[in-house]
Amino acid sequence: EIELRLEGVSELKEKKIERKQLREDLKGVQDIERLTSRIFLGHANARDLVALKISLRILPSLKTTLRMFCSSLIEELLSQIDDFDDLYQLLESSIVENPPLTLREGGIIKPNYDSDLDALRMIGREGKGWILHLEAEERKKTGISTLKVRYNHVFGYYIEVTKSHLHLVPDHYIRKQTLVNAERFITPELKEFETKVLGAEEAIFQLEYRLFEEIRKKVSSQTSRLQKTGMSIAAIDVLGSFAEVADRYHYVRPIVDEQGSIF
Repeated sequence: EIELRLEGVSELKEKKIERKQLREDLKGVQDIERLTSRIFLGHANARDLVALKISLRILPSLKTTLRMFCSSLIEELLSQIDDFDDLYQLLESSIVENPPLTLREGGIIKPNYDSDLDALRMIGREGKGWILHLEAEERKKTGISTLKVRYNHVFGYYIEVTKSHLHLVPDHYIRKQTLVNAERFITPELKEFETKVLGAEEAIFQLEYRLFEEIRKKVSSQTSRLQKTGMSIAAIDVLGSFAEVADRYHYVRPIVDEQGSIF
């Protein structure tokens, strides 16, 4: 085993150009073993899955570089690095590039991954246009040019009218809040819209979290393959570090035998 390791380090030391390429490849690979453990235990967030995806993306290049070496140990480690095209495609198609840390407030899943999620998001996008249309229609109907349709987290959606125009407010407007210079109202139509939009927002949060959990479980099902690959890459990283140090400080490969003496 010692000789196999020395043989691998020696080849890495001598092949400087190939070793440089190997080190460049390894820079982009994160700790796959740690990431896999977090995923398996259910502790991983969306950023962990993106980190894993980035690491998997580099594996083809890493394997191509490793094929430039012929020592027995490196060939054995190379054979233990699996291909994860299916897993990479899953993560690439599902998780956004810069997801938030929290998992329950949306913003994790890419468009076109799930049709139900896309439909709910469409409601939110159409809602902005609907609000602008409603505001224009209400201004036209009431003759109140300063009428505004707005939203805040406390009161939800409302129609705001300055006090100088209160005499133009229609009877079907329902007073919601009194301010110093204005009154806020709600209408049955606006209330129905609010229920639809806010319901869609909550549904988006719940669906995104459920989709994320499904993706995380699919990745977790590949734990043994990922761990095996991660351990092999870690071993190659160690051999590369030994070779780099040996080259930098002009270390010489020792002769190891079973005579029990040092000379």
